[in-house]
Amino acid sequence: MLVTGAVLGIMSASAVTRVDYLNTAVGTVITPIQDAFSSFGAVGEFFDRIAHAGQYRAENDELKAEVARLRQESINIEAYRGENERLRALLDMKDLREGPEYTGANVISRDGGDWYETLVIDKGTLSGVQVNSVVVVPDGLVGSVVEAGPDYAKVKAVTDVESSVGAICGRTNDLGLAEGKSGLTPAGKCALNYLDKNAKIIEGDVIETSGTGGIFPRGIVIGRVTRISEAGDGLTLDCEIETAVNPKKVTEVLVSVKE
Repeated sequence: MLVTGAVLGIMSASAVTRVDYLNTAVGTVITPIQDAFSSFGAVGEFFDRIAHAGQYRAENDELKAEVARLRQESINIEAYRGENERLRALLDMKDLREGPEYTGANVISRDGGDWYETLVIDKGTLSGVQVNSVVVVPDGLVGSVVEAGPDYAKVKAVTDVESSVGAICGRTNDLGLAEGKSGLTPAGKCALNYLDKNAKIIEGDVIETSGTGGIFPRGIVIGRVTRISEAGDGLTLDCEIETAVNPKKVTEVLVSVKE
């Protein structure tokens, strides 16, 4: 009986050993195959990406183009909005301002430097523009017309060294003369000369046209006082004015016309 049991135990152990051996052998054979198929899958994905690279690139280019188009549309909308606001302000000013009649005009060229500041607009004598016509924007005075052709006019800005405008401080009623001055022109400034040395004017005061001289009506803003000093004659004050309008940035204006 004992012999029989021993024999059966040996046979069972042998059978288990063979099974483990077979499993190991099968695993040894199958694992590389599985790894190979896995590798083939990765390679397939790699070649798939290569095959569709052109498509992805084209789609990416289309998206970039669409983004650029939308960005440009946004810029255009802002530009149109800004232009619309400027034109609306000009129309409101035209309706409210007392005095001469005005027509709108576009600045088509400009010539500036340390001494001179002139603009060319696209309205002339055919539109009623003439020499000494007043040129303004909602913020204030630009200058006056010094030459007029049928469909254009040259405008001398208030910052030009040859410009001279009767001026007044609305707060104190002190009178002076706003003139272009070398060195101030590029900075968009002009001088306020011939103020009485006892004038009560201070920095920050608003300077307007005084209405004297027969060209500019009273009350057009010229700018603000930024510096005050005693003139060399000891009898008057000299001031610097930061003009309300920078001629270098003006694109649309109102110009007075003769009917």
